Amino acid sequence: MDMSQLFRHSLLLVSLCCCLSAKAATDIELQYLKDAYPATIQDVSSKAINWQDGSSMPVSGSNSFFSKISRFFRRNDAMEAGISIRDLQCDSYEPFFKKMYGGSLSSVRKNLVTVYWMPKVFGKRYPLLITTVNGVDKKIQRISAELEKLPPSYYKFLDHPGGSFYWRNVKNEKYLSAHSFGIAMDINSHYGSYWLWDREKSRNTGVKLAYHNNIPMKIVEIFEQEGFLWGGRWYFYDTMHFEYRPELFTHLPGIGLAYHNQLGQRCEV
Repeated sequence: MDMSQLFRHSLLLVSLCCCLSAKAATDIELQYLKDAYPATIQDVSSKAINWQDGSSMPVSGSNSFFSKISRFFRRNDAMEAGISIRDLQCDSYEPFFKKMYGGSLSSVRKNLVTVYWMPKVFGKRYPLLITTVNGVDKKIQRISAELEKLPPSYYKFLDHPGGSFYWRNVKNEKYLSAHSFGIAMDINSHYGSYWLWDREKSRNTGVKLAYHNNIPMKIVEIFEQEGFLWGGRWYFYDTMHFEYRPELFTHLPGIGLAYHNQLGQRCEV
């Protein structure tokens, strides 16, 4: 075998390994979704997410033009708008959330209920609108009850919550906020840090933007035990923000809850 043949064979082997590795990673990412949402997802494959209502959502290997065309021609009455592997990896799979929680303001509203925030501490001062899909309302109630057990020194961070359901895009972006689906809430913004606010301050002072946080990690841990992602874990941090994202956590036997970052990292366009 000459050098050119050896090179071609090596290249083929590397390509095959990369494809197998990518497929394995894809299968793991899809399995995270199935494990996280058993009430709404029936099963998954490398080609589709099959929902409990009998419909399917195609999964493609990329978000390229040809991939979108392929999904278009494969659609039928039972086939939902598709997502790609890059959508999963970059946490930009809005069609997934629309399918699960509602594709419009009116359809999301049908699943909302009022949950009073820490009523033993604040009474009925803070009604939050939370979705019942996936039992998110029950999870917020459990979080609320656990936070009520904390020493009073923690209450200032939890007083005057910034809100829950609000149909809107993320500021300066084209995609919907998690608040639009009734799966997110903000705690007291007075103690929160938000990268856009800090960037404006840094421009005025000339000081380089740096991550900082005032929210006690005990509060974060209580939210995360129920599958809520803390905005303080993002590169573009938002430390007052929590949203229900159980697929971003792994429950390890003998270890418990662990945050994994295979998903949830918004990629540059």
